[in-house]
Amino acid sequence: MITHFIADMSEKQFAQAKVTRRKQIALPEAVRKKIGGVEEGDYILFFEEGGRIYIGKGAIKLVK
Repeated sequence: MITHFIADMSEKQFAQAKVTRRKQIALPEAVRKKIGGVEEGDYILFFEEGGRIYIGKGAIKLVK
């Protein structure tokens, strides 16, 4: 579990979002464009790999 990540991301950062009191964020327009647009009802998926968190747009696949 990553608790703190401090690095000079100024060259790689293209967007930021502020967390609300209810622990929610709004996806910045730059992020929405990069993942192909977002509409009401879409799912945003979160992945962890190598200590980094990635996001993408997708669907939830139920596995029995």
